[in-house]
Amino acid sequence: MDPLFDAHSHLPQPGSPEPDHWRVVCGTQEADWAAVLAHAAGHAQVIPMLGLHPWFAAEAAPGWELRLEALLRTHHCGIGECGLDFSRQAADRAAQETAFRTQLRLAHTLGRPVAIHAVQAWGRLLDLLREEGVPKAGALIHAYSGSPETAQVLQGLGVYLSFSGDLLASDRPKLLEALRSVVSDRLLLESDGRVGLRQVLAAAATLRRIEPELLAAQTWENGQRCFREWLA
Repeated sequence: MDPLFDAHSHLPQPGSPEPDHWRVVCGTQEADWAAVLAHAAGHAQVIPMLGLHPWFAAEAAPGWELRLEALLRTHHCGIGECGLDFSRQAADRAAQETAFRTQLRLAHTLGRPVAIHAVQAWGRLLDLLREEGVPKAGALIHAYSGSPETAQVLQGLGVYLSFSGDLLASDRPKLLEALRSVVSDRLLLESDGRVGLRQVLAAAATLRRIEPELLAAQTWENGQRCFREWLA
C-alpha cells in the first residue's frame, strides 16, 4: 500500500469507515478536546491536535488558554486548529489575533507543531507569524486558499502548505496555480474530513503533472518532517 498522510481532518462521523493511513485530527474548541484525545488513544495512526479555531475565539470561556496548556503538558499532541478568519462580517478580529498569538506562543514554549486556519486574512497572518515567529516544531496552513505570491512568502518562513478537496473545483484558477507553485518539500495534502484523501491526491497529481505514487511519497516524507515526533 502506498504511504498516505492526511495533514488535516476532524473527528469522524459515527459509523464512518476507518481510514487506512496516518492522519492529523484537530480539535477546534474546548468542547471537543477530550474527544480528540480519546479518539487518538484508540487509533495508533492518529496525531491529535488541540486548539481554538478563530470562529470560536470570541466566545471561549475565560481561562481556556490555561486549560489548553494543561492538556498539552500532559498529552503528546500538537496545537490547532487555530488562526485567523476575517471572511465573516461580524468577526472579532482582536479576539482572533489574541487567541492566535497565545497558541503560537504555546507552540514555541512546548515545542509543538501548529495547524493554521487562514481565510481572507493573509496580510495580518504574515504580520503575526513574523512577529511571533514560526514554531520550530513545524507549522502548516491547512486548506490553503491564498495566492501563489503569498504561498511563496509562507514557504520562505518555513511553513508547509496543505491542500484540500477544494482542488476538485474547476472555478478556482488561483488556487490551482498556487498548488503548482509550491516546492515539493513544502507540500501537504488533506481530506479536511470532507472528501477522500485519494481523491485529493489524484487531483493534485494531475495538476502538478506527477505520478500519484510519487506525490504520495513526497507528501508522506513532508508529513514525517512536520510531525517527526509521532512518525519517527
